[in-house]
Amino acid sequence: MSEAFRTVQAQASLDQRAPRILGVFARWRLLAYGYTFPVFYAAFFLYLYCRGLWLVNESGALVYHDFTRFWVAGWQALHGETASLHDQAAFKEVQDNSAGFGRSRSSLLSYPPTFTLVLVPLAMLPYFAAFLTWESVTLVCCIAVVYLIVQRQAAISLMLASPFAAWNYLIGQNGFLTASLLGASLLLLERRPVLAGVFIGCLTYKPQFGILFPVALIAARQWRACVSAAVTAIFLVAASAAAFGVDGWAAFPRAIFAEGGETMFASPDWGFLLQTVYGLILVLHGGAGLAWLAQGLAMASVGIVVWLVWRAPIHYALKAATLSTAALIATPYAFAYDLAAIAIPVAFLASDQIRCGLLRGEQTTMIALFVASLAVIPAAGKAPVGAIILVALLCLILRRALRQREELAISK
Repeated sequence: MSEAFRTVQAQASLDQRAPRILGVFARWRLLAYGYTFPVFYAAFFLYLYCRGLWLVNESGALVYHDFTRFWVAGWQALHGETASLHDQAAFKEVQDNSAGFGRSRSSLLSYPPTFTLVLVPLAMLPYFAAFLTWESVTLVCCIAVVYLIVQRQAAISLMLASPFAAWNYLIGQNGFLTASLLGASLLLLERRPVLAGVFIGCLTYKPQFGILFPVALIAARQWRACVSAAVTAIFLVAASAAAFGVDGWAAFPRAIFAEGGETMFASPDWGFLLQTVYGLILVLHGGAGLAWLAQGLAMASVGIVVWLVWRAPIHYALKAATLSTAALIATPYAFAYDLAAIAIPVAFLASDQIRCGLLRGEQTTMIALFVASLAVIPAAGKAPVGAIILVALLCLILRRALRQREELAISK
């Protein structure tokens, strides 16, 4: 009798896991829709360029973008003038005095000196070429990682369709680099933990996205990856200190506090830019105290979730999806361009769906999340939808994880 009950339960689970595929998810439509969006993005970029609003203005002078401070910082480091990189007034003056840039909007470089190692080669190129090279190379790396995770051609088109990816490319930010390092580390962790640790160590250029990696690595007893990540981080610190001196590291903490003073602590209006729980509470007029409390609870909650999921006997793809989503939720400091990295948890989720089938409602929810993310482009990155999308995505992933645990318990 119990065996018959288990059979019925397993069949019911299979029926729930394999609903009818919506027509929009047909392969040819995924490719068509996926490649149509980047065509529109490219047309929009071209329109802005022709209007003198992107890269160069109507008089031929360079337009200020987020990439501008990267290029100027690389140029300063290339010429041995690193003292100004973490000094607000000095770095702003350098940007303002750079030919064609005009008045700069950002007065500091709030990145560790290890990031400057990447910026120096870019500064060897003219600004226009450096901008396109930076975004194109990091985009290709991100696409390669996403494709290797999903191993379907449609993954490429859907990566290009992401409005977060389009926004990152438009302003010349580093979201593709973050996504590439995050995805490559998780892709390699099972088979090549030492190499995965190298990518985790490189991710320390944006340390706020790596705070949950120790939780996952310890839960999974990935000691080789832990050691490799630590050694890589130490090597990058030593290399940057040898190349640019120790003054940059001494000034880096001050730059972090100054950045917080300019953004997170300066005005509630920054909540519209921050794609985090902290930013969402500010937008809802919750006040800074409540926003920090909510962010702290979110960080603690996803930390516990990561520990439990990485200790559970479920498919690795869901563990990777959980960690990469939680990493984006845990930080209070993330912008729309940072959410280009959402392609990584979506890719791992898709790989598990391909392997195990869909659950009811997943297709509709994914479409709704994509539609919500489209608000980023017309709102110029100021639509505070990121936290909602990430939490909803994490719920989808955890639902699959719980279902797998239930099926494992039934099979026993």
